[in-house]
Amino acid sequence: MPDQPGIDAYAAYLPAYALDDNRLDPTVPPRAGGPTRSVAGYDEDTVTMAVEALRHIAADTPAGRHLLLATTSAPYEAKTSAGVAHEALGLDPGVTALDLRGHRAGASALDLVLRGVATAALADVRTTRPGAPDELAQGDAAAAFVGGRRAAVLLARAGHTSEVLDRWRLPGERHDRVWDERFTAEILVAAGLDTARRALAEASLDTVDQVVVSSSNVRAATTLRRALGGTGQDATIERATGFTGVAHPGLLLAAALDEAQPGQTILLLSATEGADAFVLRVGDGVRAARGGPAVRAQLAARQRLGYGRYLRWRGLLDVQGPARPAAPAPAAPPMHRRAGWKYRLEGSRCDACGRVTTPPGRVCASCGIAGSDAATGKVSLRERTARVVSVTRDHLTTMPEPEVAIVVADVDGGGRLSAYATDVAPGDVVVGMPMTPTFRRLWTTDSIHNYFWKLRPAPADAAPGKDTADGQ
Repeated sequence: MPDQPGIDAYAAYLPAYALDDNRLDPTVPPRAGGPTRSVAGYDEDTVTMAVEALRHIAADTPAGRHLLLATTSAPYEAKTSAGVAHEALGLDPGVTALDLRGHRAGASALDLVLRGVATAALADVRTTRPGAPDELAQGDAAAAFVGGRRAAVLLARAGHTSEVLDRWRLPGERHDRVWDERFTAEILVAAGLDTARRALAEASLDTVDQVVVSSSNVRAATTLRRALGGTGQDATIERATGFTGVAHPGLLLAAALDEAQPGQTILLLSATEGADAFVLRVGDGVRAARGGPAVRAQLAARQRLGYGRYLRWRGLLDVQGPARPAAPAPAAPPMHRRAGWKYRLEGSRCDACGRVTTPPGRVCASCGIAGSDAATGKVSLRERTARVVSVTRDHLTTMPEPEVAIVVADVDGGGRLSAYATDVAPGDVVVGMPMTPTFRRLWTTDSIHNYFWKLRPAPADAAPGKDTADGQ
């Protein structure tokens, strides 16, 4: 059918860190062959991870479509967190930004993408109490999808709602509470099998080429994979990332699309608070539809993280920092006036001399001609490579790290940035190193999250960014 909905583009984001050892007592032998969890950096949250996934694919989201942020760990409660991502991406103001909450929000967001009414990011930061039995079985990740037909076409969908006390968290609480998985597994398996079979029947299929199962209950996921004939490739990804909450069905689907061949069929089943099943046929343009690195490539590039450092990052270990005052909170009026710089990393190009001024100003920093005479235009630096020209190591940072690197870098194509380095040891940052911008949280003061762009090491195949105007 020419109007069949589906997925036009997709991307996954895995943080640069992985935790595979949560021993509080290092004299206890490590558990061999245990799971590994994906860990967001101390300066990451669901908004920054959503931006990292969406920035590869969401630039052309048309007005009238919704931008959805599905999560159980939004950085704000009453404020729409998706609005921050919308601003950082420089989307058309006619794109409505909305948050979806709850453990089932990931499948719901995918459903709206597949119906062609939304672009969605699925992102979660999962925490447990230190030493919890499932601490290494939880993880952090994001995935993003744009509706269309290039990557996959929706053949059928089905849903099933079950009110079950599986995972929950009261307002103000930090960690999920979990009921005994032996009780909830039976309920979720029954819901999952019923939903999957109805979706397959609607698609007129007895079998599919790939089965992808996401569930908040590991027992249920294992049983459903076995019953539906899954090969376990999704379980292999899950063992390397942990269950990534709302992001999990999107992450596993992205991994499946990375390796699927055009014409193959995929059954995606999410068994959480009921079940949602989607039957997809992989499109001819699936290879061109992926934005950013493949899931397995990101897994291979991660750094191993120590448990003590992880606890500091999450605020689960109260450590005395340097005796210096907290960073000031940003104010609403200047944040709004300078949104182009703060959220979209836009500089201004002088039409008189062609140089780029950062932060943007009414007067060119190079030739001194005022903007009214030089007709300066906006230039986005988000996708460009910057080369380090100087490095300073701050040992008195209020961030949960003993030191951080602050760099000055020249941007390919014009402009200069002064920014924190991230996802790299401060001692490894050297003059000449190529780096790329990444949207991060600087600090939180007076309940206001201060977001801006940092610089992280550029991938080996990074190329200089192209000039882009008007923040697009």
